[in-house]
Amino acid sequence: MAIFKDREVAEKLFLEFWQELIRDNGLGEEFKKNEISIRFEVNDLDLVMYVDENGPLFGDEAKEKKAVVTMKMSSDMVHKYWLDQVNIPMALAMRQIKAKGPVNKVLQILPMFKPGQKLYPEYCKKYNLPLEA
Repeated sequence: MAIFKDREVAEKLFLEFWQELIRDNGLGEEFKKNEISIRFEVNDLDLVMYVDENGPLFGDEAKEKKAVVTMKMSSDMVHKYWLDQVNIPMALAMRQIKAKGPVNKVLQILPMFKPGQKLYPEYCKKYNLPLEA
């Protein structure tokens, strides 16, 4: 069974989630200072999301933006990642997560996401998603 009912549910959750991370957890300032932008491509939901210091964009708006780093994965992998249930080097090696962009930027992003891993379970509860992947 898929974690997200459909793309619209995932977009709604991640819109709120990223807005909170950017606004309340200082991630926007970090993205701006380090010139980081990310494009997420979630293949099984046909979801494209672009995130920079201003927050997330979806769909055609996201597709038009040029990101420093692109991450491709399934919705289940996205969910597991934010629940801190993924060994990132192993997932990259096994191509469960495909990252494109400067290696130093990819490595720089991972520690910045730690507050999101603490926050994500609250969104799982709000959207009735399982806390175990």
